[in-house]
Amino acid sequence: MAVRDEIREERKKLKGQGFQAYLEYFWDYYKLHAIAVVALIIVIAVVIKDVRNNKPYAFYAMMLNSGASMAQDTIQDSFAEYASIDTKEYSCLVDTSSSFDPLILDQMAVATSQKIMAVLSAKELDVMTGDLRIMLHYGNQETFLDLREVYSEDELKSLEDRLIYVDQAYLDYLNSDDYQTYLSTGEYDENNKLAVKAHNYNQSFIYELESPDAMDNPIPVAIRLDGSQFLSENGIYYGQEAAASIIINSQHTDTAKQFIEFLLK
Repeated sequence: MAVRDEIREERKKLKGQGFQAYLEYFWDYYKLHAIAVVALIIVIAVVIKDVRNNKPYAFYAMMLNSGASMAQDTIQDSFAEYASIDTKEYSCLVDTSSSFDPLILDQMAVATSQKIMAVLSAKELDVMTGDLRIMLHYGNQETFLDLREVYSEDELKSLEDRLIYVDQAYLDYLNSDDYQTYLSTGEYDENNKLAVKAHNYNQSFIYELESPDAMDNPIPVAIRLDGSQFLSENGIYYGQEAAASIIINSQHTDTAKQFIEFLLK
């Protein structure tokens, strides 16, 4: 059997098996290439850090799928001035070059995913922005902070039309024994809306935007950036609906809040 036909047959077997199965398949076939890409990213990161003279981070944001890699310096400099960050003493990093699509499992997607996991584990990342599909993807992985922890009730009220929610009941289901059984057997309770939602995601890798009224325990985790003059002027997320979230283990939540305020100008 030709290699192309063999790959096609393997992909047929993977259909409906969930993201983990696709990731394991990719790793088996492309792990050497993925390791090389990750190693290259690590080298670049080390070089960048050395160039910055190992200055501690005052702030680090990742603007996934921004479509505006050339705008990075403009955003960094403008926000550093806005937030009064002394860039002689601290680093202000806004990464506009990273992209990730869970539907396209190539070397770059795996490398970006590994990069995100690395900065999350190191507690370096403060804010993530992205198109709505990618923000719902990470929001349902418990990546983002409950905005009620950093915004007052009045502030959230003023942002009411911009808020994006995830359902804590669904996140709890993903951590349940029932979900682990589903991953092992593919069987789920069709009368359980949370189980149905998880199954649908594992078929399509897409979460639909939901109203908090349809949730059992809605948690505000993201703020839509619609109408941002700054983003529009700099061609960031051109033609896309985007949102911003504070990372759940951010060490600079006040500055993260300022960054979202800055983007909404």
